[in-house]
Amino acid sequence: MKIDSVIKEASEAAAQYGLELLEIDRTDSIISLKLVIDNDLFIKIYGNVEKNKLNLALVFKTKRLYGYDSEGGKPHTHPFENPDDHLFTDRTLSIQEFVSDSLRFLEEREIL
Repeated sequence: MKIDSVIKEASEAAAQYGLELLEIDRTDSIISLKLVIDNDLFIKIYGNVEKNKLNLALVFKTKRLYGYDSEGGKPHTHPFENPDDHLFTDRTLSIQEFVSDSLRFLEEREIL
């Protein structure tokens, strides 16, 4: 994983879905971004090159509604039904897939 590739994929998802992309923080080894859906609703993207970590979270205000992490090489989701749970998976989610899943969830529940 490279910071430039995370930014590129986030930019492409933002353009495809009409979201605003904000860069929160960047160093040589980490990137923190937000894809803004609405005032209090956004997707947080955190990448750490040294740890090969990509964390994705759909957030309302300060509460995670859904998430995907690749902590310690063990990818897991924080499901919509219970975002505090950790469900380990072999599936690797791209930013694009995560954004698509998040927006579909919001539309199905008529939040958007």
